[in-house]
Amino acid sequence: MILKNLLFEGKLTDITVENGTITAIEPASGTGEGTDCSGLTVIPGLVDMHTHGCVGYDTMDAHFEEMSVFLAKNGTTSWLPTTMTMDYDSILRVTQATRKVSGAQILGFHMEGPYINEKRKGAQNGKFIKNPDLAEFRTLDGMKVVTIAPELEGSLEFIRECGALVCIGHTDADYDTCIGAIEAGANCLTHTFNAMPGIHHRNPGPIGAAVKKNIYVQAITDGLHLHPAIVLMLYKTFGPERMVIISDAMRATGLGDGIYEFGGQDIEVKDGVARTMDGAIAGSTSTLWRCVKQATAFGVPFEDAVRMATRTPADMIGEPKKGRIEVGADADLLLLDGDLELSRVMIAGRFIENYAPQHEAYLAEKAHIEQIASLFRAPGRFIGSETLSQGNINATYRVDFRQDDSSVKSFILQRVNTYVFPHPVEIMENIRRVTAHIRGKVSGKPVLHFYETASGENYYIENEGAFWRMEDCINGVCYDAVDSLDTLRNAGAAFGDFQNQLADFPADTLFPTIPDFHNTAKRLETFFAAVGEDKCGRAASVGDEIAFIREQRALASQLSEMQEKGEVPLRVTHNDTKTNNVIMDRATGAPLTVIDLDTVMPGLAMHDFGDAVRFAANTAAEDEPDTAKVSLDLEKFRAFAEGFIGSTAGALTEQEIGTMALGAITITIELAVRFLTDYLMGDPYFKINYPEHNLVRARCQIALAKDMLAKRSSMEQIIAEIAANH
Repeated sequence: MILKNLLFEGKLTDITVENGTITAIEPASGTGEGTDCSGLTVIPGLVDMHTHGCVGYDTMDAHFEEMSVFLAKNGTTSWLPTTMTMDYDSILRVTQATRKVSGAQILGFHMEGPYINEKRKGAQNGKFIKNPDLAEFRTLDGMKVVTIAPELEGSLEFIRECGALVCIGHTDADYDTCIGAIEAGANCLTHTFNAMPGIHHRNPGPIGAAVKKNIYVQAITDGLHLHPAIVLMLYKTFGPERMVIISDAMRATGLGDGIYEFGGQDIEVKDGVARTMDGAIAGSTSTLWRCVKQATAFGVPFEDAVRMATRTPADMIGEPKKGRIEVGADADLLLLDGDLELSRVMIAGRFIENYAPQHEAYLAEKAHIEQIASLFRAPGRFIGSETLSQGNINATYRVDFRQDDSSVKSFILQRVNTYVFPHPVEIMENIRRVTAHIRGKVSGKPVLHFYETASGENYYIENEGAFWRMEDCINGVCYDAVDSLDTLRNAGAAFGDFQNQLADFPADTLFPTIPDFHNTAKRLETFFAAVGEDKCGRAASVGDEIAFIREQRALASQLSEMQEKGEVPLRVTHNDTKTNNVIMDRATGAPLTVIDLDTVMPGLAMHDFGDAVRFAANTAAEDEPDTAKVSLDLEKFRAFAEGFIGSTAGALTEQEIGTMALGAITITIELAVRFLTDYLMGDPYFKINYPEHNLVRARCQIALAKDMLAKRSSMEQIIAEIAANH
């Protein structure tokens, strides 16, 4: 794409854009193909490194699509969603939200609080203020900027070690303290003059320290936060290379007067001014573009005002391809009309109107999810949803509802895969009965709760088709991969406790969610039938895998045969005992509850144990293509076994304990069979990310099974030692 006849730095210019990047800037040729931009001036897209919200949304909602589209329409092409002083889990949820949006690009996050001074909190929520916590901060992915008060305990170490750009703000620090913070690595003042001491001729404070060290300074140039003379003073002191214009916008931006939530508090917007109920200014209702124009009205040259909202913030936050018009830079451009008002906006080489189909698809899905979620009797008002990626079977969304106290409560909404689970009503009846039984056995820990619709069912069937359900989102952490032996031990204890809690539940009264789910003998029959049919013509390419399964057929069928003979008892089993199906306490690591109960049904304890070991003690991922990396980690095996058998040994029979190792081998071979069967049949069951995904999974499980067979005696010895100690 060539943008022709643009006015750039006072000269008519042609700008070539390819793959989202500026590839050429040349004097206007006046001829040739391209988009004629005669009469338009081009400047870089604005970069807002400090903004909280707009059009009714706030960063703390953790849904950025609507904000990004509004920002783009108003000239901001990239931004840092800025968090408020809130609890850790609320801030974490922000960093885990999707950054794929249809408008202004998200470059990371700015964490404003909770590491601030209570005395200078401004509109921040005082009940969440605390000292800097380096370990906590490092768990927040994507934090590019953090505002702290350097007088707080631990601040200097935090500044040196946090790895983010540190801004001094919401502070009561004196000059010397700020000098020390700057020498430790702090390099900016947050909304200068606001929420900090001013300049006194004998106590220059943070602003004097910023002048001495020539660091960056943020300024809200909306005409409310700073007097025009102060804006000019900052400009003349720091220049366009060190002064950064920010919006500090809040959710009322783009809307009218009224009462709005801001950081868990009510904010009143009157005549466009946002204040807390005790009168403190609470952010702005201005766009960054309006702040640029306002700075110009105060006497800052337009070109410098633009630089302070483009290249300077980009340089400060370490984005060398943003906020500039030069070859190699990102094609984020604003085209201005003769009155220097916004005419067109380009982000990543595309005019924003070209993102409209993506935004419309988002809005359509959002409306659909809201319509479904609102059918369940869950408290609050729908805010938005987030597609979750975990799981091979169901479509899963996190949906967020604002509560009456302005907090956000999350729920899990799922569309059940009825190909995999053809009788979902029976699944929900199993879950209802099992969770009710567990609820009567535990206290002080969460238990899964599914919400009912107006008709009293814990599910909703949409147009006689899609099957939906909604449950509480339990606050905690799940681990896809676990290196900590203590965590594995806790996961084992969680699944052991699950079996103990259901030890007196009549297993044979549950519906078989998937008949013969762990009937390995029948799985093998299905597999060899698929080999014979070879409907996709793939059998010839997996001869070695077929041969291995044929060799192990008798061993893999032993537990199924023992159960049929009554040699081992049926129990209520989970049947998907991955460590990521245990929610752990984020702070202590203690297990909170077991989740994903779709496959709860009658089964064998050895299968639950074996499936967990297969997942947790594998030295590689479940779909690792390099089978040389795949083996059984005996230390991890021992840790999980200590937790599981330690919690269930009193209830297990000698025969069950004696076949635990066999259970691990059996379930691993069985899963290899399932993956390979699915591959031979054209991949109808498991979600795949590429054509041979199921084959890679099968080969990984076969490699693991081979290693288990080689280590079987060691596995059995470990089990015997643990059982002897309980």
